[in-house]
Amino acid sequence: MSKTRKGQEDIFEIKWKTDLPYRYSIGKLAVKFFEELKENKKILGSKCPKCEKVHFPPRAVCADCFIKMTLDDMVELPPRGTLEGFTVVNYPFTDPSTGGIRPFPYGYALFKLDGADTYTMHFVNETDVTKMKIGQRVEAVFNDELIGDLTADIPYFRIIKEEE
Repeated sequence: MSKTRKGQEDIFEIKWKTDLPYRYSIGKLAVKFFEELKENKKILGSKCPKCEKVHFPPRAVCADCFIKMTLDDMVELPPRGTLEGFTVVNYPFTDPSTGGIRPFPYGYALFKLDGADTYTMHFVNETDVTKMKIGQRVEAVFNDELIGDLTADIPYFRIIKEEE
């Protein structure tokens, strides 16, 4: 590269357009998870046969023990859990699932489903942070028509009011 002004180098740039086709297998546990969600409105996790930690969403390998899990290690979880963290998003961005601008504001939360040992994140139906608090209960809200897609089949988790 040649030097231009005091110590600066010319930028060398190569423009290249390419097609990168690929195939991705979600694995047997994920297939079972999505089938049960679509066909039976069941939420499944995977339970490590060694440490008994329950992962949601299900994992093929335990994050702690590195033990491989199989279809026999799948367990049903209830559609309720506990709020562990939350935010309200107040800015627009392109929604990767639709390609359009995601409606805002919207609530997004970190929670543990009952019986699970790991956290998950998903949309919640609340957009007022003063109405959310750590420890509140949440419940999955299912669409009437299920297609085997977590965010389409469960568009959000409902914040359960204390009196319920």
